[in-house]
Amino acid sequence: MASSLKGPEFRALWIAEAQSVAGDQLARVAISVLVYQRTASAALTALTYALTFLPDIVAGPLLSGLADRFPRREVMVVATASQAVLVAVMAIPGAPIALVAACVALEAAAQAPFKAAQIAQARVILGNDELAAGQARLTTLREVGQLAGLAGAAAVVGLLGTTPALVLDAVTFVAAALLLRFGLKARPPARTKTQSARAALPPDRHRRAVAVLSLLAALTVMPHGLIVPLVDELNAPTWTIGLILAADPLGLVIGAYIFCRSSRPKASRNALIAPLSIVCLGAMVFFATKPHPVFAALLLAVSGLGAAYQILAKSAYVELVPDAVTGRATGMVRTGLRAGQGLTVLVGGVLAEVFGSAALAIALAGAVGTVGCAIAGFVWHQGRSEAPREALA
Repeated sequence: MASSLKGPEFRALWIAEAQSVAGDQLARVAISVLVYQRTASAALTALTYALTFLPDIVAGPLLSGLADRFPRREVMVVATASQAVLVAVMAIPGAPIALVAACVALEAAAQAPFKAAQIAQARVILGNDELAAGQARLTTLREVGQLAGLAGAAAVVGLLGTTPALVLDAVTFVAAALLLRFGLKARPPARTKTQSARAALPPDRHRRAVAVLSLLAALTVMPHGLIVPLVDELNAPTWTIGLILAADPLGLVIGAYIFCRSSRPKASRNALIAPLSIVCLGAMVFFATKPHPVFAALLLAVSGLGAAYQILAKSAYVELVPDAVTGRATGMVRTGLRAGQGLTVLVGGVLAEVFGSAALAIALAGAVGTVGCAIAGFVWHQGRSEAPREALA
């Protein structure tokens, strides 16, 4: 039987994700340049950039459920088409900064139902056995895209200017919407109007344990938030910042390739979740030694390698959720993760001031995360249950 990973539907989903990643990076650079050129204000530029992340925290709980109440293909198409319109509005020469900021926030909010529908649709297309491998491919695409995307986006904006760059961005979203509309099969909504989302998702401690493991991954953003003071503390030159940060996603790409292959039995993948989570967070503890910059990069690479557990945990969580509420359930976890990342950076800054050391703040976050992963991992391993036996098609 042919693998669904090579089928036309997953290919359409994958290519649309590639276009979305490219558009996201292009929009962030173009908007930052546009606002700074118009206002000469670093504060307003930073605020506008933050608006590409913050609305997702509010939109997640409010909009993720749309992926269950409406056909998922249509949810993704509408979300992507909406992003195209909003980016096109931002491209209008002389558009008021307030209007640009509002469009930035709404464009970011559209990510919530899109991502919820994407995960749920991937499960339907791939089934539980190939879901982890599919998520690994999408995650690898995002990581590599973000690594190369910002540099490429900066070059495009510098060459074309902000308005043509934003128009190009809108075109990528239109192309993605068309690809999803004609590349995916039509399917009915997963949940009818009479079904209750709460009743469809009964309590399950194993599902909660794997959700906690996913949320603890928010602590891994600490080194990113403190990279500048960390590099200064380690007496490394400023140009090493990018190289040190690149070690983390590089490790994740390698980890995804090694641990998330579809050829690995599902039981084996599930058994790796807790040990890899401890490797991921545990590597951060060694920052307490204030390591040499090369060793610091190696630690982040090891942490990234272990971070492949996030892909396995996400897939395991989805398997334990009925299809009728997949969008809402995964959207809530994604929202919690995003909020946790913001809180981690905020607390990390405070701890670095209190300790007088960014390295110690990172080590403390790693220690807390390691303990949390050990506890949640123990509950997860006590009795991993099978996914609900229901028709996914």
